[in-house]
Amino acid sequence: MTLQLKSGDTVALIACSDPISQDRRVQINELIGHLQQWGLQVVEASTLIDAHTAQEKANELNRLFADSQIKAIFDISGGDLANGILPYLNYAQIRTAQTTFFGMSDLTVVLNAIVQQSQIQTYHYQIMNIIKEHGAEQRQQFYRTFFEGGSDLYQFDFDFIQGENLNGDVIGGNIRCFLKLVGTPYFPDVSGKVILLESWSGRAARIISMLDQLHQIGVFATCSGILLGTFTEIEQHHEWHQIQQYLLQLTAQHPIPIVKSKGIGHNSDSKCIIIS
Repeated sequence: MTLQLKSGDTVALIACSDPISQDRRVQINELIGHLQQWGLQVVEASTLIDAHTAQEKANELNRLFADSQIKAIFDISGGDLANGILPYLNYAQIRTAQTTFFGMSDLTVVLNAIVQQSQIQTYHYQIMNIIKEHGAEQRQQFYRTFFEGGSDLYQFDFDFIQGENLNGDVIGGNIRCFLKLVGTPYFPDVSGKVILLESWSGRAARIISMLDQLHQIGVFATCSGILLGTFTEIEQHHEWHQIQQYLLQLTAQHPIPIVKSKGIGHNSDSKCIIIS
């Protein structure tokens, strides 16, 4: 079930990763203003601002999922702490809720844990994009996609690095945060799935080490392909060729399709990917 919004619907904002300080209140208010212009009612989680324990954040997320009036929950945080909430989430309740969850970066752990434990889809997207550098374009695409039933926010250009055809449900997200799930009950089944990998930080050596770990746990042997988003720091330092060549070496015995896109990742004009 894909999200369909209309004027009068209620959405919620939450922060399940690192604390958001009061200094960001101006940006949050700007975001709320745009959502309200579309006729949406906006609820703020009690844990949205300042530091809270993992259980407090999880309890608040559970409360929002339990509220039948809330159509979508947007996490506006990032950082390191999101995986702390995973043991406290009510996955059975999340499974039956008619609520969609959005987030990215460190929220990769929550997106994939919900897919694995609740068998519902989640959305790899940062709602704060609608007030950033490309905000006007992002707002148009968001409205056409989630109010008018279009596909603008899902459409992005890509180039094939290997293979000619890539199909399948997508899991993954930020490579570092995705790897935090390895060895836990929250790591998703990768068989037959397209693996989305992107990153904001990390030079070539660090990303290569993460690709090695994915290879060593068998991800590239069982997935149907790889969707590479932006790797911001690597691309800033012109090291992308090293990553591409290394990934081709890792998949040489099992040459799965690999595509690269500038449309997914931490850029302010990035698009939305459904994780399922």
